[in-house]
Amino acid sequence: MKKGLLSWYALSILVAGAGTAFFSSCSDNDDSADNAISPEEAELNEYFKYDASQIEVVEDTTFNILDEMRKRIQNKSNANSETKEDTAMLEYYKAQYDRIQAFAERTADSIFAVEPGNSLEAITGQILEMGRAVISYDDIGADGKTKRMSMLVVYPTRFFVNIDAKNIILGCHYTITDNNERPTATGFQGLNDACFLGAEWATTENYLVVMPDYEGFGSSVDSKQPYLIREVQARQCIKALNVAINWFKNDHGEEFSDGRVVVEGFSQGGAVAAATYRYWLEHINDNWARSFANPIVGAVCADGPYDPLATLEYYCKNNWLSMPVAPALMLLGLCETDKDAIKAELKPSDFFSESFCNSGIFERINKKIHPTTHCEYALGDNPGSMKVTDHTKVSASDAFKKEVFEFFRDGKQPTDNPELLNKLNVLKNCLMKNRLFDNFDLKPSYVLKAKIGSLTGTHNYPTQFTFFHGLWDTVVPYDNIISVGRNWGFDNIKVVQFQNYFDHGDVGRSFFLEIHDDLVHEILDNKWSPGVSQYQSSLF
Repeated sequence: MKKGLLSWYALSILVAGAGTAFFSSCSDNDDSADNAISPEEAELNEYFKYDASQIEVVEDTTFNILDEMRKRIQNKSNANSETKEDTAMLEYYKAQYDRIQAFAERTADSIFAVEPGNSLEAITGQILEMGRAVISYDDIGADGKTKRMSMLVVYPTRFFVNIDAKNIILGCHYTITDNNERPTATGFQGLNDACFLGAEWATTENYLVVMPDYEGFGSSVDSKQPYLIREVQARQCIKALNVAINWFKNDHGEEFSDGRVVVEGFSQGGAVAAATYRYWLEHINDNWARSFANPIVGAVCADGPYDPLATLEYYCKNNWLSMPVAPALMLLGLCETDKDAIKAELKPSDFFSESFCNSGIFERINKKIHPTTHCEYALGDNPGSMKVTDHTKVSASDAFKKEVFEFFRDGKQPTDNPELLNKLNVLKNCLMKNRLFDNFDLKPSYVLKAKIGSLTGTHNYPTQFTFFHGLWDTVVPYDNIISVGRNWGFDNIKVVQFQNYFDHGDVGRSFFLEIHDDLVHEILDNKWSPGVSQYQSSLF
């Protein structure tokens, strides 16, 4: 049994209010049926085993959170921008600086009162000091081959003042096309501020924050990205989580006896976060999952494409691509990494128009040196017969072949082109099987079985999916939430409708800067409840 496993199970059973649990006496023979596992589970048990020899710490440094915050305030101040967005971000940074400084001073005062052996200045410095580690490790890619992967781990270092990391955040990053935007990029430059927000959470909430680079970035930059390939990305995220927790325990001595995991993300990250939590629930009683000392207790997901088919149909029915790189990545990921798509020899050029393919957008995506907007600039630089608005926005009827556009707009089948019809049906099936709810009936709670010696115990974990989604998002439309609700029931999930007339990017800013922490706390503080509610931003 892994170190820390006994304490988690014991805590699960003894803590009041955590759920219904019990121990019952049994003999080893009574549990013989549980020992008969499938070949698939045996393979996963081997896959999720922690092997310290495969771990390489590429970088392990410390930093002061207020120093990093000052840099951002200075950069925004020097930019002299008067846009509403930049002004709001500058004010946010200043407010966060004051909040974190007040938190550090308040916490230092309380610690100094009971532990005066250290100076107040030294205690404050420790509270503001965070660790930042970049770790590479072995994983299995979408192609079934072993490859090196990488992740960022942010953690408190405040051991001598007895404020250690408690819970764990598994952060799934949003869509990137430039390898320099990955979470492990040096100096928190990756993903703009998402990784830096992780540092804030580690500081003020004592979280251990784990942010994997998706396959295709970081150490695996030479691999294809399994974009929205639900099960592959979910499995890889849980692998990263297990590696991070075990590395941290071995390297820093943390027990995490009561630590729980919330997985979260926005956009592509929202879809990956939801898929990761689903994967955990599907396997909660597999031996590998029962060996985890820290259970995943919920997911906080924002504006994710949980239904790729509904998203593509929305684009065609509205005849508008406000972020053309999204369908390009969606179909490219399927064609390059989905086994059924590969078997059918699907290619993006089977579905996109000649002018869209010839624009160079796929070449820019594959180079992994261009941000998403710069990939889309290819459409404006080489528009061909397409009508391009603002360098990037195009009509779906211009981006897709006529038969493809009509197939996803109203279901019209190109019966005079059986080869294309067959490819469209394969593509549709690939999109459907990667939906969050495909072949999965959500239960209000899941029973985890534990065994300690000759005793068997069960623990009832409530299912806690939280979805924050913009009603007016044109990149990842609200149709995704409608699909999830219709299949799982709105009475089994929590949906927060974002009411402002904001599109995708501003929804993400409001999620991370305004409501993210509260949604995570609801899960960790046992205050989560299902239902539909509304939210309006005051930030922008």
